[in-house]
Amino acid sequence: MSTQPYIVTLKPKRLLLNPKFEGYKLKLFDERTRLQHFPLPPPGISISRFSGSKLSYKEIQNRIHYNHLFLGYETIDKKSVCFYFDKEFYISMIEYDQTSNFITTHRLVNIPQFLGDQTHTEVRDALTSNLEYPSLKALSSTLLLVTSGTGMIVLVKIVNEESNNYYGKIIHQTNINICSEDEPMDKNMSNHIPFVILDGKIVGEGDNAYILFSIYYTVPRQENSITDNLPKDNSRKTLFDVSLLKMSLEHPYCIQTLHTLRGTETPLYYNIDIHGDGYVIGSNVEYDIIKRSSDQGFKIDELDKPDNVVQSNQDVEMKEIKSDNDDKLVPYIWTQTSTDLTICFQLPPDTPKTAVHCNFTKTHLSLTIDIDSNANNTDLFPQSPIPCYAFTHLFDLIDPSSSLWTIEPKIGLLTLHLEKHHHNTRWSHVFQQDDGVFETIDPNEFAEFRERLEKYTAEFNDSKIGHQGILDALKHPIGHEMEESIDFENHAAIFMWVDIDGKIGAKTSAGGHEFISRQFEIEISDKQELISDVSPMPSVCLRSDVDGLVYTISRPSEQSNPNASPLVMDHSTTFNAFAFVQASKQEKNFVFHDPYNRFVMILEGKHHAFIYWRNKDRVKYDDQFVVDFSEKISKDTDIIGVQMVASKEAVIMVLVPDSVIIIKLM
Repeated sequence: MSTQPYIVTLKPKRLLLNPKFEGYKLKLFDERTRLQHFPLPPPGISISRFSGSKLSYKEIQNRIHYNHLFLGYETIDKKSVCFYFDKEFYISMIEYDQTSNFITTHRLVNIPQFLGDQTHTEVRDALTSNLEYPSLKALSSTLLLVTSGTGMIVLVKIVNEESNNYYGKIIHQTNINICSEDEPMDKNMSNHIPFVILDGKIVGEGDNAYILFSIYYTVPRQENSITDNLPKDNSRKTLFDVSLLKMSLEHPYCIQTLHTLRGTETPLYYNIDIHGDGYVIGSNVEYDIIKRSSDQGFKIDELDKPDNVVQSNQDVEMKEIKSDNDDKLVPYIWTQTSTDLTICFQLPPDTPKTAVHCNFTKTHLSLTIDIDSNANNTDLFPQSPIPCYAFTHLFDLIDPSSSLWTIEPKIGLLTLHLEKHHHNTRWSHVFQQDDGVFETIDPNEFAEFRERLEKYTAEFNDSKIGHQGILDALKHPIGHEMEESIDFENHAAIFMWVDIDGKIGAKTSAGGHEFISRQFEIEISDKQELISDVSPMPSVCLRSDVDGLVYTISRPSEQSNPNASPLVMDHSTTFNAFAFVQASKQEKNFVFHDPYNRFVMILEGKHHAFIYWRNKDRVKYDDQFVVDFSEKISKDTDIIGVQMVASKEAVIMVLVPDSVIIIKLM
């Protein structure tokens, strides 16, 4: 496998798009038979609003969308399990029996908030003012990895008594030092930094088994202010660290930090590979490696500066592109609307229209240019590649009779206008074989591109500008300008494969889609085994125009294909117009889609769930249900958690501070 990251292109499949879709039709949801309400035993749940803490916008956003319901392994008698923390910091376990449609709760164990000397009130006050919500990850049907939100990690064993009653037993608890040796340390605080568990798994077998888990936490303000390795703009932002840790399964339960990433947002997606080789992380920003267990005293700028970048298209032969070839000009720029495509080529100035030979068919483009290379002073005027497309297959069908080309000979600007045959179908690239040229999203870029051509062509003719000036004018407009704009607007979700040593093995290319939702977790069992060479992970739903595209995420084993990308993202399903629908919702507390891609759910505000079903056939309308909780819960009650507790039967558990609601969708 290459030492440099693979670039994975997110490619929508045209056959999975439905341009004829017109909208959703509302259908009645029978709340009497498909909606159940179960009060929780005292003392219930109390969600702190952190009124005494000075939080940034990003931190507040994280807390608003925090899921307080945690999925567990199913019991021996096939009952689904979830966990929550009550107001006294007890872990409570909820059993859902699908046969009887009833829940049973068990209060397991109290999780202490502090360890060590608690007489220092300054330490207690400082920690309390900056608490994270407690978090939990089920490692098996009998073992939980827990944090109280104060910088402490706890291992809890679940014990099943003969009477089918459950209780919890703390088998280990310790504070985690998550500051590196060269970072400032407050002696009073003892490096207690509150963190949240992202994911955790037991990997390996027998005596070689261990816990691999990940946490995120807010970088302390004093450390943030002295971070010299990050861009100046980032030094003023709230920063978040994501650390991967390894923990032994036996006493003394040693913990080792394997590596740490840093970025300006918390992850939207995080999943550790079941083999423990690494993980996939997704966010609106790209993360930097700031610490590896094998590195000493390095800086961010010294890491991961690739000499080559490998592009991986799943069924296409991989290519290497030299990163030191920054002055290479792309063959064209392009943009699209719902009805047409515009493609611009830069030709040598004074190219006559008689030199252009262009022909359109419904499926192909043929374009050649008759140019005598000796007729142009190439030493002074560098050219982007002269277009040459011999009956090249396009991404989708066009209408040849409505398509045309124009040329402005003076500046050498050739423009193709292609009329789409399937209106409202978004092209991910121009040709069927992806050539890696990203769409220019902003139409204004085309006007600026033309102006630069006019400016530098005129100045060249007047001998006022040399080689480098023209070269700068003709560089790819997306290369850095558009990518920074997309990241700033938080419109491009980036997914990365990172191995346990902190090496980025693959990442999605710039110009991707906005993150909408991730898949509901599937209820899990100790008896489940891996039966494939491909390591499956929860899928994601991303915005593409008005649609929501579901991408499956997997990691092929190195044994089956050692040269393959460690990250594979495949467009598998489309939720028609869902990107448009979810954008219209004001208070999107939680958004999840079904593991079998039958529906997607939005929990909005305090009392409503919106469910959008997907028909396998290409239809004009799909079904929509609105579930109203207002008769089941009090007026001011907030929805604070959600999990799927029966995936095949589509049963959803919704958590509110004093009760649980069961929604049966099938």
